[in-house]
Order: sequence, then C-alpha cells, then structure tokens
Amino acid sequence: MDIGNLVHLNLSWNMYGAMLPSGFNKLRQLKFLDLRANSFVGDVGLILGQLKTAVYVDLSQNSFTGSLSSISDDSSITGSLQYLNISHNGLSGQIFGENLVPLFDSLEVFDTCFNRLSGQVPSFNFIVSLKVLCLGNNQFSGSFPEALFKDFSMVLAELDLSNNNLSGPLQSITSTSLRKLNLSKNNLSGSLPAKIGSCTIVDLSENLFSGNISAIGSWGNYVESIDLSSNKLKGTMLNETSQFLRLKSLKISNNLLEGELPEVIGTYPGISVIDLSQNHLNGSIPQSLLKSVSIVDLNLSGNSFTGPIFLKSVSEKSGSPAIPLLPSPNSSLVSMDLSNNFLNGSLPQELSTMRQLRLLNISRNNICGQIPKDIAMLDGLLYMDLSGNHFEGPIPDNLPNGLLQFNVSYNNLSGEVPNNLLRFPDSSFHPGNILLVFPPSFSNATRAGQHGKRHHHLKKVVVYGLVAGAFVCSIVGILIMLTYHGLYLGNSRRGVVHWIPTLPRFSKTTRHAELHPGSSSFLQDHSIQTRTSSAQTEQGVASLASIDPVEAKSQDPFHVHESLRMSDEKISVLSSPPFNQQTSTHYPSILNVHSPDRLAGDLHLFENSVVFTVEELSRAPAEIIGRSCHGTSYKATLDRGHVLTIKRLNEGIVKSKKEFSRELKKLGTIRHANLVSLKGYYWGPNEHERLLISDCVDACSLTVRLCEFEHQQLSPLTLKQRLSIATDVAGCLNYLHNERAIPHGNIKSTNILIQPNMNTLVTDYSLHRIMTPSGMAEQVLNAGALGYRPPEFASTSKPCPSLKGDVYAFGVILLELLTGKKNAGEIVSGNPGVVDLTDWVRLLASENRSYECFDRNAVHETDGEGFPRALEELLRVALRCIKSADERPEMRTVLDDLSSILL
Repeated sequence: MDIGNLVHLNLSWNMYGAMLPSGFNKLRQLKFLDLRANSFVGDVGLILGQLKTAVYVDLSQNSFTGSLSSISDDSSITGSLQYLNISHNGLSGQIFGENLVPLFDSLEVFDTCFNRLSGQVPSFNFIVSLKVLCLGNNQFSGSFPEALFKDFSMVLAELDLSNNNLSGPLQSITSTSLRKLNLSKNNLSGSLPAKIGSCTIVDLSENLFSGNISAIGSWGNYVESIDLSSNKLKGTMLNETSQFLRLKSLKISNNLLEGELPEVIGTYPGISVIDLSQNHLNGSIPQSLLKSVSIVDLNLSGNSFTGPIFLKSVSEKSGSPAIPLLPSPNSSLVSMDLSNNFLNGSLPQELSTMRQLRLLNISRNNICGQIPKDIAMLDGLLYMDLSGNHFEGPIPDNLPNGLLQFNVSYNNLSGEVPNNLLRFPDSSFHPGNILLVFPPSFSNATRAGQHGKRHHHLKKVVVYGLVAGAFVCSIVGILIMLTYHGLYLGNSRRGVVHWIPTLPRFSKTTRHAELHPGSSSFLQDHSIQTRTSSAQTEQGVASLASIDPVEAKSQDPFHVHESLRMSDEKISVLSSPPFNQQTSTHYPSILNVHSPDRLAGDLHLFENSVVFTVEELSRAPAEIIGRSCHGTSYKATLDRGHVLTIKRLNEGIVKSKKEFSRELKKLGTIRHANLVSLKGYYWGPNEHERLLISDCVDACSLTVRLCEFEHQQLSPLTLKQRLSIATDVAGCLNYLHNERAIPHGNIKSTNILIQPNMNTLVTDYSLHRIMTPSGMAEQVLNAGALGYRPPEFASTSKPCPSLKGDVYAFGVILLELLTGKKNAGEIVSGNPGVVDLTDWVRLLASENRSYECFDRNAVHETDGEGFPRALEELLRVALRCIKSADERPEMRTVLDDLSSILL
C-alpha cells in the first residue's frame, strides 16, 4: 500500500510499545501526527527530524527519551510545525541549542511538561507566534527570561513553569497578551510583582515570596483567580473596592497574614472561592462572607478568629446593640471550614437556610449550646465535624441520612446516639461526651461485631507472642534496665514509637543512646515492644523503641519468618478521624530541617489539608497494621488526633533522593474517588528513613471480605456488591491507564480496601516508579508468589509493571470475587496440572462446569434469571483478562464490559 501521500495519521490511545519505524521522511504530505498515550520508545529528536511538512505533532504520554537538541540543523522541519506536544515522556537535558532556533519559529503551542529537562529556560523571543508554552514538572533551574513577561512582539497567552527549580525575584509583568501564568512550586523569592499585566489566572503558590500582601492591590481588574498559598507573605488584607471586580478565586492559605478581615472581601461580585486558612488572622468573621450569594467554598480554618459565627458586634461608639447576622437564604455555600479558631456563641437555627451546604467543619472552637434541630433540613450535607467544642444536650435524631463523615467527639453531649448515626465508628462520638451512650441493643450486639476484627487481630498477636516466647528471656534484663532509667515515663496507657531520630544533644535521648548505641529512633528499629500491661496489649499500640536494629529483628515476634504470601496478606486498615484536621501553627509544605535544635530530614506534603512537622510525626504513637514487599505499614496518630498510614520502605529498594522525590511528586498529583492518594513523604538522613504518608481509612481488604468474613463477623459479599467492587477497581485502573498513562503495577486483593459503606479504595499505586531494579524485582517476585504475575514476565529477564500486567492481575481479582478463594494456595483438586485458581477455573470452564467454581455465597442469591447470567458474563470478562498479553483487552474495554452487566 502506497502511503506516501498520507496527510493525517492518528495512532493515539493504543498499546503500541516498540521503537517507531523509520521512514517518516518519506511521508511528504504528512501534516497531522498523533501518537499520544502509547508506549513508543526512541529518541524524540531523531523522530522529529524526519518530519518534513508536519504542522501538528503530539507524542505525549509515551516513553520517548533524548531531547530536541539531537535534531540536525539542516532538518526540513523548518517553518512548518505549529503544534508540538512531547509531555509525559522521559526527555532529559536541554530543550534545544541556539542553532536550532529557526526550526521552531512557527510554533504556536509547545508542551514539554512532565519530563526531566534541565538547564535554563530559553527566552523564546525568536518565536513570535508562540501562544501556549508549558514547561512544568521538569528540572529547569536558574532565573527565567524576563522577555516572556514583557510587552514586545510575542503573543504568548499561557505560560506554565510550575514544579521546577527556578529561583530569583519576579519582576513586573507588562505583557498585554498573557492570560494564564503558573509559576507554582519553585523557589522564587522577593516581593510580589507590582503588576501582572492582563493576566486572568495567577498561580504563585508554594514559593518563597515574602513582603506585604498589599502588592496585589495594583494588579488591576482583569484577574479572576489568585493563588499565593504556601509563601511567607505578611500584612493585612486590603480594604478597597476598586479592584478585583472579576475575581472568582482567592487562595492565600499557609502564609503570615494578620489583622482583621475587611467587610469588602465578601462583596466582590464574582467571588466564589476564598481560602485564607493557616494564617494569623483575628477579629470576627466579616458578615459579608456569610451573607454572600456567590461564595461556594469558604475556608478560614487555622486562624485566631473570635466571637460568634453568626453575630457581628457593632462598634461601641455607635451605642447600638449587637446586630444578629443570619446567613442569606440564597446562600450558595457548599463548603464552610471555620475549624481551629477561637469562635464562641451558639449555632442559630437559621443555619438550616444554607441549603446548598455539603461540608460543615467548625471543629476545635469554643461553640456552645445545643446542636440545632433544624440542621436536619440540610438534606444535602455530606461531611459534618463539630468536634472539640462545648456542645451539650442530645444529638438531633433527624440528621441527614446522606452523611458520609460525622464527628462530635470532645464535646459535652448526652443521651443516646440516634439510630441513623450508629453506622459511624465510636471515634465519631468519643473521647468526650461521657454522658452520650449507644442504645443497649446496639452496644451488646452490633458493637461486638464492629470490634470483632480487632479481637481477631489480638488472637494473632497472642499466637505470635507464643512463637516468640523463646526470645522473651533475652530481653527481660534490657527492659528492666530501660525502665530503671526512666524510659517509660510519660503516657501510662500506651507507648510511643519515634518515627524520626532525635539528636544526641537532647538530655533524655542522650541517656537512652548511652545505654544502646545507635538507638532512640523508631526508624532505626524494626521491632515492636509491648509492655506487660494487659491494657496496652489490648490496644496493640507500639511502645517507645530503643533497641539496636540488628538485635530488634531477632526479638520482634512480628519478625518470625513468613512466606511472601503470608506476610502480604496480613493487612488491616484502621479508622481515621473523618476530616482533614489542620493545626493552627503555620508550617510550609516542604520542611527542610538543618538546625541542631530540630530533627533532621525532608518532609514534603502534597497538599495543605493536613499540616504537621517532622517533630510531630516523630512523637506520634504508632501500631503496625501490615507488611508487604515494599515495607511495613503503621497507623500513626498526630497530636491533633488525625490518623495517618505511614509506610516505612525497606532498605535498599528505593532510588536516589532526586529520583525518589521527582517520582513521588508526580504520584502525589494523582487523585481519584477510588484511590487512597499519597499525602506526602519523608526522606531521612539514614537509608531506612524513607516514609510514604497517606490518610488512614476505616476499611478492610478485599481478601478479608472474601475469605475471612466469618472470623470478622461480617456478612458475605452479595453478587451486586462484588460487581460494584469490580467496577470501582476497573474505573480506578482505567483512570491510571488512560488519563495518567501509568500502570498500578501491584494490584491485588490486599491492595483493595472495602469501607463499611462498601466504597472501594485502591492503594499502593505505581510504587515501582520509585524502586531500584532490585526493589522492582522483589515486587514482581511477590506478585508471582501470590499468583498475580502475568505469564509473559516469566520469559523476561527484567520484567517491569505494565498496563497489560495490570489487566491480568485484575482478571485474577475477578476470579477471586467469583470464587471466594485466594489465587495462591487454596485450590484442592485431583486434576493433574491444576496448580492455582486461574488453571482451575480455566479447566472447569473448558468442561462447561463453570458453575462449580462460583462462590456459594454469590450463587445463593441467584433466584432471578439475571443473576446466573451475570455470573457467566463476569466470568467471561475475567477469562479474557488472563489471556496472553496480545489477546488481553484494554482496561477501558474491561470497564465498559463490567458496566454493561445487569442484575
């Protein structure tokens, strides 16, 4: 076939994964080339150099390497290319040399985001037609060319240089064409620019800007969105009405703002989002904010606001009494977070007029009185946190049934918990509220079921304790010595694990270090020591560890040798307070600790919903909740009560700090409703101090729900629930594959969590990107031991997680959902050659006996015609997923097939 006259070539969103064939230089008429979202490899410069007449080229979301510098200066691409997207690849080095400048003088859109390009940013002033320039998420350094911001002959409208290593001040912007400016997540410093030209969107967040916030007063009336979060800005908010007439979003959280907020802030006609959290603002909350009919999202948490929420006191000079402030009946507020302030007074009944409200967080204030009964009229309310106040009386018995998260702990409430709130854990009501009780029937029966999981875990602990009994005598003397030296002074009810090493200069730590050299660190200790107190044994909380790491491995009952299969299946995820709780103290998102008075290491948080320091993390009590091939997971409780999951990675399995940080920052941007997203990471000075941080959720693994539900006193999963779980997981994998172009790499039933409301969450996603070759090999070996490794990996010397591998593992999970069995080690059959679940099901299906493999708990409910058909359709999807790699469907197809199954 002669394709020499081909004009338009689109191979996007396929699974092609090889070197591009040569011969593009023979396509003399090619104008449009779209290869995005594949796995093509090769030098991007050599490929582009073959294109003679291309106008539109999209090579994004592949595995191309190199840089544009490899294009020869006599390339015939000159003057033709207008659109070039090479983002989300593995490009490195400089973008291009000065000799290649003329080759791109017709460019209008240039996108190289999410690569490893370095060096200084070119001025691009030679490309007079350039409208969109996206260089974010690379490794550019130095200052940026001011020509990009000047009103010369350029028509640049959008500029993204976010998440690089750029430094220096930012001068005034005089460009009249620039509309969108994103310089977030750099090291820019100095004062804010005096002018921003005609920009409508300005994002300077997560930099080192200082000086007075008043500089934004001269930014003009074009601006619609301002994000200055996580800088070091000071001063008070402007009390002017002449600017910001088009402003829609204002975010200046995590700075050093002070003083009172002016009334004018709520009167901007188009304002819909205001986030001034984590500052030092004080005074009363302006009535204009609560009367506004345009504000949708209001976050004033972590400040020092005082007075009632809905009452604005009139100046004493007027002699007038306080004027009640009630929310507007036309309020558009969807989210209101006033937590962690000093607000007092009571909540008025009129709160119920805010009918659009979905999130209400007034925790950690001094609010008193009763919870208004009319709050039940907020029938759309999903998240409600009133904890840490002085509420009294009963909980209204008609609160919205749609509540997903609810917390009234640390109050003075009394009476019985309403029936429609019994689905929430005890931590939603206690500590505090000593007069608040559960109904007798619920306390005696249902709560026992709720805590069955914990009791089962304790039985396992007892077994491990007996196995490790031979080691007890060897550590008794050490424990007595440590006790004698005051090691266990402090909390009499539970011990504390130190996550981060303290420094020898502290007196208490020095005393411990002298007893056990190299100790006094949780990160230096892989053991869990429990006190003899039975109360602490029941709590299962780890005590302060001061044992040498070499000795600890032999002393820890949890270090009894287990197979990969056993160690990876012992996963339980414990409860967490329902709200992202913030501290009132200002901390930057990245904490680099070098002072001898502080703890050493780099703590990086991907968002500001939970802010804490290395010191707070180091003193957080912790308990072990699981082990995997990557490391050990712990439940850690911060000072403010927020509960995190901390995964301490095994030594020797992660890449260098630079690669580790870069990859995790990319993974930290991934958000999906069915994904447990990363909150941040910690890189300590020692090799075993590599921590991954995420929220701790109230859930148990799919393995538990399928194979251990009777021990946990849980009901078996219905077919409808199994199909819902499968669809949720498929949707999450489809998002990773087709929107982020990245495999999960370690999908298995222990990494699928089922919450009490049957919401499905996927965890431990894409960690292979931070692993060394040995770490990745261990992950693949673990997957093989558990039965999730695709067969093509057996013929590859260095197997790497892939999209097709995810599809295979998902097929195994579908079989587990259908059979109620784990893939590894549960199949007992007299048939020769049957070694695992996949072989067993294939055999039964080939003999038309597939009905024999279905879990009786799923088959039991198939009294209608739709259920047997659904089981067969689900089985067909699973069998297609475990075919050979070239026959497996894409995740998008799998999701469509599952969504079409009707019950």
